[in-house]
Amino acid sequence: MSATKAPIRAVLLNDTRVDLHHGCTTVIETIDTLCSANNIEITHRVPAHTDWRANPANTAAMAEADLILINGEGTIHHDRPAGIKLLEAGQFARQNSTKAALINATWQANGADSLKALENFDIVTVRESASQAELASHGIEARRIPDLALYHQAETSAQRSGVGYCDSVQGPKALALYRRMWEFGCEPLPIVQLRAEPMNALRWLLRFGETKAKIFDPRHAPAAIRAALQDYFQQEPSRDVTTAAVAAKSLVITGRFHMLIFCLGARTPMLALSSNTHKNEATMADAGLESWRLIASADQITPELLERAARWHDSEKANLDSFVTAARADMENLFTDIAALAAK
Repeated sequence: MSATKAPIRAVLLNDTRVDLHHGCTTVIETIDTLCSANNIEITHRVPAHTDWRANPANTAAMAEADLILINGEGTIHHDRPAGIKLLEAGQFARQNSTKAALINATWQANGADSLKALENFDIVTVRESASQAELASHGIEARRIPDLALYHQAETSAQRSGVGYCDSVQGPKALALYRRMWEFGCEPLPIVQLRAEPMNALRWLLRFGETKAKIFDPRHAPAAIRAALQDYFQQEPSRDVTTAAVAAKSLVITGRFHMLIFCLGARTPMLALSSNTHKNEATMADAGLESWRLIASADQITPELLERAARWHDSEKANLDSFVTAARADMENLFTDIAALAAK
């Protein structure tokens, strides 16, 4: 009888479940699922918005691990301090003879030091072609594998009806979208879960203005309060209920990247607002969708556009089917490769 192989010990950095966001929890679910399928045991996790260097328990676990996994998500762009800290984990891994993989990242407008830090990683994957092309322009090869939330398969519905919408990570853009959707009587589909805490509620309310002082503007305050109350009272704690609702819609308009991912997985037609990086437009292009499905602002939304967007055109549906099937297979292959790398 052959001996059971000892699991590969891994530390996961940037566990984004702390954001209480259905997209982020789905990414971590995929990581857990594919690690388990490849005999990788995550022995320690460092939450998002945490400096891994600040806690000796983190560095001790990383030093003992066979593998350090860094979940990039939307953190590594424009030389954000949080992204730089994640990249520095590659050097720590190299110094401790530990394998390191940066996965599920968007890369945009990072400087020379960040590019140099990538040399310490054994595997680098990015979520869309724009990030891959930017790295290639600097002579860095990265695998393109769509966001790991796409691994989730939503419960589908035989009948589709109605238009849903989701906010944007950019608060003023979210409020402009809400105002437009209220005009058309569409259904909110929030994916962020809000805590019932005064300071959290205040931060969420203030995000809808270009400045905090905007809340004192009588032309802004009523809509911002309505938006914040809507996000709190309409939130759905179950990811599966949310994605089933997405799959039952004829159309979804979103500024949130992960809602876009849920639409792709459910084959639900969508319109997407541009975001704080190139991730929305690049992912839609990778999926073979029409470029007009990306809009710069909510005022571009008209009844005619809603009618046009609620159906697939030309080869969009076939392109999307191929994209999703290939993406899920690539995710499985990635973790097989990561396990083989760490086992050496």
